[in-house]
Amino acid sequence: MASFSVPWWISAVWGSLTLLTFLALDASSLRSWVLATTIGIVPPVVLLRLWSSGPPPTVAEVLHTTEVGR
Repeated sequence: MASFSVPWWISAVWGSLTLLTFLALDASSLRSWVLATTIGIVPPVVLLRLWSSGPPPTVAEVLHTTEVGR
């Protein structure tokens, strides 16, 4: 499994568990569905935004890419 797909899998599992939990609790009101949507979406979005995709480029890499572009 590629490392970039790990946060997507974690997010999918989180959303599925949230949905299954609210279905098991028989949540049927609008307020409970808004809460389920918030709990199911906000944490995965935060995870995806904060997940590090690797180390930042070094100065040599940045200079090399600017020199190649000239």
